[in-house]
Amino acid sequence: MFPPNPGSEAIASIGGMVSTNASGHRAVKYGTTRDYIKALKVVLADGTVIETGTTAPKTSLGYDLTHLFTAAEGTLGIITEITVKLEPTPEYGALALAIFGDINAAGDAVTEVTTSGIKLAGCEILDKFSLKVVEEALGRDVSGIEAILIMEADGAKSVVTRDMDRIGEICRKYKVQEFDWTDDPAKREEMMVARGRLVPTLSRIRPGNRLVPIAEDLGVPSTRIPETIRRAQAISEKYNVVIATFGHVGDGNVHTTFVADVRDRENWNRLRPAVEELVETAMEMKGTLSAEHGTGITRAPHIERQLGPAMEVMRKIKQALDPDNILNPGKMGLEKTEKKADIFDHFAFQPVLDHPEGVNSLGREVDDEVLACIHCGFCRLGCPSFSVTQRESRNARGRNALAFYLMNGSITPSAELAESFYSCTTCQACTYFCPAQIKVDEIVEGVREKLYKAGYTPEAVLGVRDNILKTGNVFASAREERIEIYPPALKERVRQGKLPEKARTLLFMGCVPSYLDMKMVPSLIKSLDAAGVDYTVLGAEEGCCGFPLFLMGSDEFESHARQVMEKIRATGATELLTPCAGCYKTFKKIYPQIDDLGLEIYHSVHYLEKLITEGKLKLDKEFAKKVTYHDPCDLGRAFKIFEEPRNILKAIPGVDFVEMARNRLQARCCGGGGGVSANNPDMAVEMGAERVRDALEVGAEIIVSGCAACKDNLRKGAKAIPKKERGKIKVMDITELVARALG
Repeated sequence: MFPPNPGSEAIASIGGMVSTNASGHRAVKYGTTRDYIKALKVVLADGTVIETGTTAPKTSLGYDLTHLFTAAEGTLGIITEITVKLEPTPEYGALALAIFGDINAAGDAVTEVTTSGIKLAGCEILDKFSLKVVEEALGRDVSGIEAILIMEADGAKSVVTRDMDRIGEICRKYKVQEFDWTDDPAKREEMMVARGRLVPTLSRIRPGNRLVPIAEDLGVPSTRIPETIRRAQAISEKYNVVIATFGHVGDGNVHTTFVADVRDRENWNRLRPAVEELVETAMEMKGTLSAEHGTGITRAPHIERQLGPAMEVMRKIKQALDPDNILNPGKMGLEKTEKKADIFDHFAFQPVLDHPEGVNSLGREVDDEVLACIHCGFCRLGCPSFSVTQRESRNARGRNALAFYLMNGSITPSAELAESFYSCTTCQACTYFCPAQIKVDEIVEGVREKLYKAGYTPEAVLGVRDNILKTGNVFASAREERIEIYPPALKERVRQGKLPEKARTLLFMGCVPSYLDMKMVPSLIKSLDAAGVDYTVLGAEEGCCGFPLFLMGSDEFESHARQVMEKIRATGATELLTPCAGCYKTFKKIYPQIDDLGLEIYHSVHYLEKLITEGKLKLDKEFAKKVTYHDPCDLGRAFKIFEEPRNILKAIPGVDFVEMARNRLQARCCGGGGGVSANNPDMAVEMGAERVRDALEVGAEIIVSGCAACKDNLRKGAKAIPKKERGKIKVMDITELVARALG
């Protein structure tokens, strides 16, 4: 294993870790990144390439340039190659939880544990502000808890179990409320992942507040931990600011993290002296201003306070290696200026401070979402458009940053901005990879409304709008062609006007199933007829639900939606059934923001599962294939509809169901949503191909979905994969499999 493990390890790069000498909760036993760097290849400012270090077990030759470039934050050279040392994975590990009613008692317990000879692999403390993030992992209400210690040990089983018992004895000495430990790897992983995602989640402590990373990375001797925590609490009370206290206290790393309303000038005025007192606290404790986060801009105002004359040595090294100051200029306080550096020298929030209502507000709730994002980058793990482009402006973090600049007036609507926001599938994957669950889809929708009003909506997207408003469908097809896909008997009844005037169930087919797909509508109707369902259809009078208008930010959406509502209500139906995931989301989530449709909304997966469960559909015909299910974003993440389609597939005889690695909330988007298929069809197909490869990895022969747009784009994605690689994989809608199983 590579022991250094920052909280962001899922997205951290090795270059970033080396450049900041990053570490994590295992540093108490294993040390920091620099302890595992054997050699580097570095390009200097003048183009010279040097190699530092050696793979030999030890060396004492010359200056230790390897460690010089480690933590230099790119100010001395560009690291292009890194040789690291790995450690054997420990044979056994355990994790202890100690719950305290007093954070000071928890700090005292830590000090005794870490000075007692026990070799902890990790030791974390979380105060009452930080605890909410691990509430689910704990499986309990944390509102009455003041502090929790999370302590890990690894190594020989006999030693670890002995140490766990000793830790329990020490904690009881300091009146621990509860103490327990586990060696269950899954439970340990769940807890440490939750802890690792704590920092971004702090922005959710209060609406409109966000984490402010200033003086948040103090390092003090282990024996001074209790005093440091007490001082931080006193500073918080003195200046009436929120300071969430947590960190890797086993190695003296205390994160004193501010959470502030960035639109409140008084909040900032109180924060400034609080920062100065925290800095003074670290110095009094003979500690450091940054234990693992690095210097950058944030620590620049105070770095000389800690380093003294050594700062001049650093400047001379910088001058020698980078005389023209081209490597990461402006960082680490290396440039002397007449004006003393200040914590607000690079203040991003001045526009929102001057205009707390928002210069170009997206609405208070959406503005709060924009401000809550701390740009940590966890969203990169889930974003489909970033996956195929590797461009920051095609990722949730980049889009949120652009939304912030638009909101505060730093940028204005433009064609370039539109390309960033109309390349988003609004799939919400970023939200569920984000520890704070920022509602990026709502941010994107808010910005698109601004772009639409400013006239920057892409032409291809406007073409879809025109098709809907002129012909009632996204394809500009004739209205009467909407029923061509109906089974002959139903089609004839529609043409002769023999449909029942009133029926309990209204089938709303959707544009893609009606005009583009040849199998979904007949398959659904076959199942409903077999179950004896009393239904009617709008036939050629059915029009687009308007979802694409909503997605593009069009102000025509509401009036269009009201027309559709009127047609639906005229049928007198008490329930509406649709096989289209986009239509389902529109009727279930978006229409209620305008008016109440007054009937129950079902997607075909709900309805078919109900009919199967009630015994009205008998699935007798075997389908002997290896099948996987792709969760449509508009069903899965939007409504948590996960088990119904899987239950249906498992009820079909012969189906060998396999699950893709990314499924349910973390399912990869097919790439076909959000208007991307119209605006950038090539990128949509690339995203579709990535999802098909997920299915190929688990040996699936059939990809099943519950969304016509997903089916269409996955088929295109499959065709984009070389035939030798894709084999004979097929894409089907769940209605098709049910119809086949009926015989």
